[in-house]
Amino acid sequence: MESLKVYNIYKGKIEDFELKDIELDFPENPATTNGLLLSPPFVDLHTHVRLIDGEDYDSLTKAAVVGGFLIVNLQPNTKPVIDSLDVLNEHIKLSEDKIVLYNYTVSLFGKVEDLYDANSQFGEKITGYSTDGIYYYSEDLVDGFKNKKPYLLFDHSQLHELSGDFYIGTNLPNSIRTYSNESIAIFRTVMTGIEFGFNKFHIQHVSTLQSIEVITYLKKYAQITCEVTPHHVFFTPDMISSPNQKINPPISKYRDELIKAVRSGIIDTFATDHAPHPEKPVRYEDAPYGSSHIEVAFSVYLTIFEDIELVLKNLTVKPLKILGKSYADFNMNFPSDAVLIDTKAEYIVDGNNFYSKGKNCAFNGYKVKGKVLGVRRNGRWVYWDGEFIE
Repeated sequence: MESLKVYNIYKGKIEDFELKDIELDFPENPATTNGLLLSPPFVDLHTHVRLIDGEDYDSLTKAAVVGGFLIVNLQPNTKPVIDSLDVLNEHIKLSEDKIVLYNYTVSLFGKVEDLYDANSQFGEKITGYSTDGIYYYSEDLVDGFKNKKPYLLFDHSQLHELSGDFYIGTNLPNSIRTYSNESIAIFRTVMTGIEFGFNKFHIQHVSTLQSIEVITYLKKYAQITCEVTPHHVFFTPDMISSPNQKINPPISKYRDELIKAVRSGIIDTFATDHAPHPEKPVRYEDAPYGSSHIEVAFSVYLTIFEDIELVLKNLTVKPLKILGKSYADFNMNFPSDAVLIDTKAEYIVDGNNFYSKGKNCAFNGYKVKGKVLGVRRNGRWVYWDGEFIE
């Protein structure tokens, strides 16, 4: 092989890469470089680890690597919740020897009042406060804001007192959530936070047109970014047929509007919201929310958008920008740290074959395009074509 394509994060373009300029030491030489592309590692702003009876750091690390993610931002709804420095320290100890670099959000409703001080103790591993995965009401939000020094807030925007399992249009025997729920919650969180000095908000898993419009309006008042997940740009309510597709927020009728908002830049980035559960009950009423899919998220995005430059931008530099970081801040250097992608590959998703302990994949049985062939970390290949390299 003489060359392959490379994604240049500085130009946002695909370029030719001369292999003679650097030794990549492929574990196996592909028959052709046609369709192969080398990219910086992916970054996920929204991942869940379970620890008790589920996804631990060993299984999550393998799942993330298979998906091409070497920088992962964890949400606080673990057991126990990451709401104190003691719990945070336990997580950092569990993850410190992994090839994936983990960052953490801390519950807005917990005991940590100054993240600047906390970060000085924990090596800048805390990215912000978060409301994700925690049931809260307006009075809790006020208490959380008034007792914290302002910092970036990752917000799961939901009026929990008015919640239902699905949006209107999903023909399943569950309670219905109004489409206005999310957008009202976004407005409530941002305007309340502003009163208490908060100015940076990242809205998680945006799912409705109303939310897009509210975010666009609120950007006049604060620094607001937002993300979309693979399931919200892939599914519509009429496609929901499995407990694995019970998601929070639910799948909405606004898939096309979400896709358009990504293309226009109103939605700032991608995130997986990888939410693994070892098993999901057959009954929708009993199933927990969430889908395990960090291993296939890239493929789902490429299938939907069919624009490799757009997908890679939203999985690399854009999430890093939201964190206010660069690859250098994580001691990562391309191509010593890289993801090799086969853009022409196609496959059927089967969660039963995941490295993740969560087999509850919303995309089971669907055909997707593009696949992570190999992952390179600190100058050596650690994963290649379905297998980990010791």
